Amino acid sequence: MDSTTDIWDILWLFFWSYVFIAYLTVLFMVLADIFRDQGLSGWGKAVWVLFLVFVPVLTAFAYLVTRGSHRDQSR
Repeated sequence: MDSTTDIWDILWLFFWSYVFIAYLTVLFMVLADIFRDQGLSGWGKAVWVLFLVFVPVLTAFAYLVTRGSHRDQSR
């Protein structure tokens, strides 16, 4: 086994671990923001969470684009 292969495997592991942690952070931030938003109805929250469960990456991106400006106002 070549030692450079081991180094690249470790670097890829670190890279994908970082991507996964960033992904989870975005999902939890969006989820917390959904429940913190007073202007969003209960049904609206349920729909966002439902889509977040079944299509997480697309829904998180759509939420940040459509409701991202409300994040600063809700604090």
